[in-house]
Amino acid sequence: MREFGSVKLAQWLCDVSVKFVLRVKQERYIQAEKSEYQRLIELGLMPGTGFYRSGVKVTKQKGFGLFDVAGYWKRKYRNNGTSEGWYLLTNVGSLKLAIASFKCRSGIEAMFKDCKTGGYNERK
Repeated sequence: MREFGSVKLAQWLCDVSVKFVLRVKQERYIQAEKSEYQRLIELGLMPGTGFYRSGVKVTKQKGFGLFDVAGYWKRKYRNNGTSEGWYLLTNVGSLKLAIASFKCRSGIEAMFKDCKTGGYNERK
């Protein structure tokens, strides 16, 4: 799962009152109120940790509103784990809900793959 959302898409979804969770790159700049810009990767996300920050600016470009940013990195278990965490741009209101919503995506993607390659796209 390596697709990344854009701030432009997030702004449009907010404008039409749609709840969303979009993965963003760890190099993305954010700015909390009255602080300097910093990259998401600089927030210290490590395996087994997460965070949720509300009302942050998520790009240096002008014309966009404030968003919530969630970070989550699943803990390692028996030396198994992911090589990087998730940085999520969202407006759902909590870390728990952002993670649960984003996890649903993997099941949906598997279903679409099955429909495309599992014999369900029968050609005549």
